[in-house]
Amino acid sequence: MLLRGKFRAKLSQFYKFNGLGSFGLIAKASFSVVVIMAAVMDTGFASSPSMACEADWMGLKVNLFAFDFDGTCTQKDTTSLLYKASERYRSSTQAEMKIIDERWIEIGTIYWKGHQETVSRSMALHTDPNSLPYFNERGLRSFLQEVNKYNMAMIKKVEASEILKGISKEGIKEIAKEVKLSPGCLNVLNHINLPLHLISVNWCQELIQANLDHLRHVNIFANSFPLEDELSSGHVGKKVTSPFDKETIFQDLVHKLSTDSSNGISVFVGDSIGDILAMLKADVGIVVGKSHTLRKVAKAFGIKLLPLQEIQKMTGNGCQEFATPKERGILFEAPSWNEIGFTLFGTRYIPNKF
Repeated sequence: MLLRGKFRAKLSQFYKFNGLGSFGLIAKASFSVVVIMAAVMDTGFASSPSMACEADWMGLKVNLFAFDFDGTCTQKDTTSLLYKASERYRSSTQAEMKIIDERWIEIGTIYWKGHQETVSRSMALHTDPNSLPYFNERGLRSFLQEVNKYNMAMIKKVEASEILKGISKEGIKEIAKEVKLSPGCLNVLNHINLPLHLISVNWCQELIQANLDHLRHVNIFANSFPLEDELSSGHVGKKVTSPFDKETIFQDLVHKLSTDSSNGISVFVGDSIGDILAMLKADVGIVVGKSHTLRKVAKAFGIKLLPLQEIQKMTGNGCQEFATPKERGILFEAPSWNEIGFTLFGTRYIPNKF
């Protein structure tokens, strides 16, 4: 589908004014994983062909909505709660619990220190100052591979510690009560009259289900603990462990919809570098939260972060149906889930409805 001349000129002016270069269109997206991309930014659509807008902002026409869990739909990462679901912890005295708590804190401290060192070292190795301000996808992918190697090595160390051994279903239900969801997340999700797709590297799918079980239609892609006599073995069943896994799952979802005749755009909401590839593949990739690491990585590899409200400027008013502008290396920042709700649904969005 081609843009009308008036809208095309308006969008060109928007990109030129914001220093984003030119833009282009393609009728359909390519859904194959692109390992090596050109050094300069070209344009196109991430996944889907059309959307709609009106003079009074009526939102976007969405046909695929996917999101992350920890830090995106929750206020904090929930991984730190999992060891408390073990029967050993639940049956311990206060003194014994304190010892286990300190052990987990030690593991977490070692992980975070090593993670930050890995991020800094890998960024220095894979960034190319000469490529800026253009999106350096090759460098980003190499960087993420290095970080993922470290994360996988740390998972093995956690498994070897056996601190996750003996987790029970009852224990998961108990720790689920401690999870605090991000304000507005459930409200926005309940406004979406589509199947929802949650893609997470969380180690415990059951914990996610316990917090989102009242959503009408959610498909969860995450990991689970293998069980031995109804208790976890201490190992993580690894299904979704990296940004590349998330990207592949999201692209598969997009590809399935591409064979359908329905029109609309794809959206992915995330908060960390683990979500960055999936967000970049979406027509509209939305960043929530305040991750300094994500912003540092985005800057280093030429990823531009625009306020989510810029969507309305890019689409303009008075248009009927047109293709979604998608320039490589562009993500949008949302200060809250309620702003996501207004952007998606416009005047139809009702805060605190659900």
